[in-house]
Amino acid sequence: MALLAVDLKEGTKTVHAEAERSKFVKYFFRGEITPATYGRFLVSLYHIYNALEEALEKNKDNENVQLVYFPTELNRKAALEEDLEFFNGPEWRDMLLTLSPAQKAYTDAIRRCSESQPELLIAHTYVRYLGDLSGGQILAKKLQKYNDLPEGKGVAFYHFDRIENKNEFKEMFRIRLNQVEVDEATHMAIVEESCQAFIRNIDIFQEFDHELEGLPLTKKEQEALDAAQAAETAAAHEAAKAGASTSILSSLAPSNLLSSLASVVGLKTGA
Repeated sequence: MALLAVDLKEGTKTVHAEAERSKFVKYFFRGEITPATYGRFLVSLYHIYNALEEALEKNKDNENVQLVYFPTELNRKAALEEDLEFFNGPEWRDMLLTLSPAQKAYTDAIRRCSESQPELLIAHTYVRYLGDLSGGQILAKKLQKYNDLPEGKGVAFYHFDRIENKNEFKEMFRIRLNQVEVDEATHMAIVEESCQAFIRNIDIFQEFDHELEGLPLTKKEQEALDAAQAAETAAAHEAAKAGASTSILSSLAPSNLLSSLASVVGLKTGA
């Protein structure tokens, strides 16, 4: 059986790339996510981390879960509360009252793992925390750059103050992943749960797509739109040509020729 860290990286490669190509992430990198939209996105993150950190605490005595359980270094709930207040104001907790479909699906999945197969929580720690320590750091810089945030404000979620060296910590985390001892079926189930976690992240992103409508398209999006429009125009042209040919052939039929001749000389044709 291959090392878990290796299988997680390879097994999630395709869906990870799909998440990075999502409209929300692309617009985030371009600085076109408004502070209001980002404030609502933080609500989704809060629901996810609240569920995950409760589940990890509940299962911290599981010998495999405890290998990747670092609450002091990794927990994000308190940092999210700080950012939520910055972007949404002191009444931000009112925004938690109703879960969106994607938020509910994600948190339900985490709680299902916690109750039925705690080892699958390892998948969620891999997707969330390693992602935050990697690509999340780039997102923090984009957020600060494009929104001209005050120093240290609005990006607490991306700051891991208890981790001195992020690269060394990530390497240690991967070593811990490889120390997980489960049977082959559970090993593969952890990889599959990681893939599903990425898909649920994409679902979260897509809930914000309607807020991005009307913004300028990227070059690739414009090229795809142009190609689709060109194909539609060509299809309509071909259909018009086919319709014209049918009309000409129909007019040359004997009955139609007789009707035309009768019309010219003022006669009527019988049925």
